[in-house]
Amino acid sequence: MLAWIAILVAVPIALGSLAGRIGLLVAVTLDLVAVLWLWLWLPRSAHAMFESGRFPKAVRRYRIIGALTRSATRERAALHSRIGCHVAAGQLDLADRLLATIDDAQLDTQERAVWLNNRACALLARGSDPHAALALSDEASALRPDVPALQHTRGMALLAVGRTDDAIAILDGMRAAGELSPRLEAERCRELAAAWTAKNEPAYADDYRLRAAALGR
Repeated sequence: MLAWIAILVAVPIALGSLAGRIGLLVAVTLDLVAVLWLWLWLPRSAHAMFESGRFPKAVRRYRIIGALTRSATRERAALHSRIGCHVAAGQLDLADRLLATIDDAQLDTQERAVWLNNRACALLARGSDPHAALALSDEASALRPDVPALQHTRGMALLAVGRTDDAIAILDGMRAAGELSPRLEAERCRELAAAWTAKNEPAYADDYRLRAAALGR
């Protein structure tokens, strides 16, 4: 990060001394482009990579954000996002190692909700302790009940512990605040297909399975 700041400061000085006012103007423009790249384009690009399932590319972008930011909060947010990518990619050992580096005493409400959700997702992906995953997702959802992705994790956990009707209610309610991203909607439909299969309702299950398949194309 210090190297990044040094470059932003040094380039205008160098170009200003070599090329006068025009060089200084060019250097300031380049600095502005670099800042916009870091603060706007790069986070949006990383999120787009995650949403499209291109997790290695998303991880690289989040790693750059974490390395170049001056904000500890922003650095932690990039780390949480990297962990989410690793869980989604099935790289659970790596996700667990990164989770172990986080001091939860430093987290604000939003960060804590993401941290709890990542832990719950990792447990569900391992299939090791769905009740512990449900406890974590309950806490995360209580902190940020407005985030559909957290409700999705809670729905998965409820389904994993056999509370199928509760899972369906949560998954159905995810769209209350508006449309979901295609990736999240596809996952919601897959979970609902599994839930209706568990209730021996093949017509409902097939409908949601077809919806998920259409969104995944």
